[in-house]
Amino acid sequence: MSLKITITSKHTLHLINRYTHIEVYFTGPTQHCPLVCKLLTTAIDNSSDAMHLKHNYVNAFACPSKRSSCYCIVRPREDGNIVNCTVCPVSATISSDHWYWFESGPDEGNNGTQNLLDKRPLKSDLLRLFKDSAVHSKIIGTALDVKVDDLVALPQYTSDNLILVFQRWIDSDKDVTWRKALQVCKDYPDELGRAKSDVEKFLSSSFHPAKSSSLTHLKVAPKSFALIFIASLILLLCAIVISFFIRID
Repeated sequence: MSLKITITSKHTLHLINRYTHIEVYFTGPTQHCPLVCKLLTTAIDNSSDAMHLKHNYVNAFACPSKRSSCYCIVRPREDGNIVNCTVCPVSATISSDHWYWFESGPDEGNNGTQNLLDKRPLKSDLLRLFKDSAVHSKIIGTALDVKVDDLVALPQYTSDNLILVFQRWIDSDKDVTWRKALQVCKDYPDELGRAKSDVEKFLSSSFHPAKSSSLTHLKVAPKSFALIFIASLILLLCAIVISFFIRID
C-alpha cells in the first residue's frame, strides 16, 4: 500500500507499507517532521490499543555506512535518543537531518538554535556558508586543529583547500559541531566576520534553508504484521489530518 499526498505544488508526504515496516518520506520544511512523526506513531498506538497489543514499534533509518542492508534503530532514553545498528558492531555517525524527526523546531527564543549548535554540521552546509572566506582556509584549519601545511597558496586551489580543511575536521571527529564552527568565526572577526553572519542566520532560521525541500526519511516498524495492516488503514486518515495541520508558506 502506498499513499502520496501533495501538500503544495512542491512538498509531499509519501507513506509506503513495506509489510515489515512503514516508510515515511517528507519533503516539506524540517520543522514539521516531529508533527508528522507524532501523528504517525499515534495512529500505530491507536491500532495497538484496538488489537490489545503492546506499543512496541521502533523508529529506524537505513544505515548510512551502506556496507550491508542494515538499520539504525533509534531508542529513547531520559538523557536523549541513542542509535544502535542492527548489524554493524559500531553504529555509523547519523547526520543532523535525521534528528529532525525527534526534536521540535525552535521556540520563541533561541532554544532551537542552542540545540542546533551541538549538532554535527554537514560538509555541504559548511562549504556553502564559508565559500566567501575560502581564502582564509589556513586560518580556519588551524583554528579547527587540522593539518594545513600542505595547502596550496594559489587562487585556483582556494575552493579545494576549504574542502580539504572541512573534510579533515569531520574525519577527525573532534568537537565537530556548529558551536565550534561559530566559535572559530568569533575568534577571527576580521577574516571570518561574513561567515559568522551567514552561520548565525542559518542556525536561527526556523529550519535549515538547505533542507527545506530535500527528502527526509523515517522508517516506523511495528513488531506485528497484523498491526501493519490495521495501521495502514489508519494512516490514510492520519495523512489527511497532517495535510490540514501543516501549512507551508
